[in-house]
Amino acid sequence: MSDGFTESVTVDEGVNEQGVRTQLHFESDGGLVLQKTFDAEPILKEAEHARQSTAGMRWGEGRIVGTIDPVAYGRISQIKDRAERDQAILAYFRERPAFVKFDPYYKTLFGARKA
Repeated sequence: MSDGFTESVTVDEGVNEQGVRTQLHFESDGGLVLQKTFDAEPILKEAEHARQSTAGMRWGEGRIVGTIDPVAYGRISQIKDRAERDQAILAYFRERPAFVKFDPYYKTLFGARKA
């Protein structure tokens, strides 16, 4: 009797309430890959619309500056130190400028260039 699978097998756990799909890929060599994905298109469209509608606006209290995808939000929310968490959020938006919603924040991060 052989050890492990003779072919790769994928278990799809479906989409949770945050829109994240979890899949487990059992590889024929005995490896396991955990894959989490989500459909970012609605978030990106909404962020672009929000960025366009906030062009020319000024800073104010309670301003929503962007959207963090659910997978990254889970990772970032685990950071206990406030300064470290703020840096992680800043890095997230610098790496994913299309998720920025507030045009003045976008300009703060990137100057005049657009995503």
